[in-house]
Amino acid sequence: MSSAGDERPATSRRRGRPPGQRSAETRERILRSARLRFAHAGYDRTSLADIAQEAGITPRAIYHYVDSKPELFNQAADVAYERFAAEVAQRVLPGEDTQVRLHRLIDVFRVLYREDPTLIAFLSQASIEARRNPELEDPVTRAGTDRSALPQALVALALVRGDLTPDVDPAGAAALIEVMGAGMTLLATRERGDEYLAMLDVMERLLDGTLFVQRPRPA
Repeated sequence: MSSAGDERPATSRRRGRPPGQRSAETRERILRSARLRFAHAGYDRTSLADIAQEAGITPRAIYHYVDSKPELFNQAADVAYERFAAEVAQRVLPGEDTQVRLHRLIDVFRVLYREDPTLIAFLSQASIEARRNPELEDPVTRAGTDRSALPQALVALALVRGDLTPDVDPAGAAALIEVMGAGMTLLATRERGDEYLAMLDVMERLLDGTLFVQRPRPA
C-alpha cells in the first residue's frame, strides 16, 4: 500500500542528485522496476519502498528523481508509450500493404517483449490504472492522441489501397485492430514468456489464414 512516505516536497528532490551517467542508469532502473511492480501488483498495492527494493536502492534515493508515486507512475507510463509509438512509426506505418503492416504490428510486440517484458505488460495496465485513479494520466492522452488513432490510420490506408473487401465495415475493422492491440499486452509477463511469444506466432498464422486445417465444407 502507498503511505505518507510516498510524497515529498518538490525541493527535496534536487539536493544531492547523482551526476551524469550514473544518474541516467539509476533512473532507467527505477522506471523499469516501477513498470514491473505496477504491472504485477497494481498501483494501489505498490509503494515507492517496493519499487526502491526492486531497483536495489534506498527509498530515500527515489526522491532524487521523482517527488511522488503518481509522478513516477506517469513517467514510467510515458516512457513505455513513447517507446511503443516510436517502434510503430518506424516499423508499421511504412509497410507495403495492410497485411504487412499488421504483421509488423505484431512484431513490434515481439521485439519490445524480448527487449523488456515489463514495458509491454505495463502498456495496458497504465491505461486501466489511469481510469481508476484520478491522480494518474493515461499516457496516450498525455501524448495528445487517442487509442483509436493507429487502427483508424491503418484502415484508412487499407481503403486507399483497396485492401479491404468491399462489404467490410471500416469502423468494425478499426475496432478489431484496436482490440487486437490491447489483447497483445495481456499475457506479457515474465512468467508466461514462452506462451506469450507463441501467442504472437499464432496471431500471425490467423492473419495469414494458415491457423486451421482447410477442409471441404459440407454442401
